[in-house]
Amino acid sequence: MVSPFKLSVCPHDTAKNLLGWFTLNTYLQRNLGTGIHFEPQDNFLVERQAVLDDGFHVVYANPYSALCFARDRGFVPVARPAGVKDETLVVARAGVVVPDVPRIASATDKLIIHDLGLQVMRREGMNLDGASFKFVGNHLNAAKAVLQGEADLGFVFNETWAGMNASTKSELQVVGESRDGTAFHCFMVAREWADKREAIQGILCGMHLDPSGLRVLEDLKFQRFEPVGEEVLAPLGKLIGA
Repeated sequence: MVSPFKLSVCPHDTAKNLLGWFTLNTYLQRNLGTGIHFEPQDNFLVERQAVLDDGFHVVYANPYSALCFARDRGFVPVARPAGVKDETLVVARAGVVVPDVPRIASATDKLIIHDLGLQVMRREGMNLDGASFKFVGNHLNAAKAVLQGEADLGFVFNETWAGMNASTKSELQVVGESRDGTAFHCFMVAREWADKREAIQGILCGMHLDPSGLRVLEDLKFQRFEPVGEEVLAPLGKLIGA
């Protein structure tokens, strides 16, 4: 029998290691003493809407989704991966002067990487008046659009940049990047599970002290989880003007 309680995870993360997230869900179920059905999705807009349509109890959310889940469904942040932050690099072709009215490639305006990119441009004194945007579906495509001359600037997720090969990076120049650390993925618990928030937070934040939990963390390439609360939402809301 499928459990009525459900977990959802940002598709960006399940795409990297789906089995690892099934293992984490098993660990959480065993330590919480409650069955939880994990329903992975391969599209972040589909995943976000599924959670907003109700029925989920625990989520691992990207920053933009976290705001939506808190605002529309009363989810509360409980834990985040220590030292892992969502940042944006604004890139141009190496050696090319950026025009006053740039064409900008971005994965989508429905992820925090876009808002961070806009913030970087303002901070660097770059012109946004008249700038045009091309939404290309993912962060790697944003870099490709710049390399192929389809855009003057691209907003690239720091994790995507870190995974790019050296020859591709050498064809690009970083003209600005965010470093404020306000955006990150986090676990959240639904209001219906308010009585389990403390227990879930304790399980997640204690995983690095448990050999079996540490193995799960290492498989997902996290060092540990640290506790967070509703205070992390306000800076995100300010960033996207919510």
